[in-house]
Amino acid sequence: MQKAPSLLRTRDLAFLIAGLMDSIFGALFLLAWFNLLPVNLVALGIPRWLAGVLGAVLSLSGVVVVTYQLTKLKEPE
Repeated sequence: MQKAPSLLRTRDLAFLIAGLMDSIFGALFLLAWFNLLPVNLVALGIPRWLAGVLGAVLSLSGVVVVTYQLTKLKEPE
C-alpha cells in the first residue's frame, strides 16, 4: 500500500522543520555555554555542563535530520 504523495511531503516537511528547530535550540544552548549570549544559566537552574551537552546533542541531531531530509532519494512519480 502506497501513501499519498501529499502525506509524504507533509511528513518530510515536518521532519525538516523539527530538525531545523533542534539545530537552532542547540546553537542557542552552545552560545550560552560559551558565554557569547548574556544568559545566566545557573540562575535559571541549568548547570553549565548540562547546557553544553544538551546544546551539542541537539545541534548534532538537528544537523543529521536536516541533512538526511535534504539528501534522501525521491521516489519516481
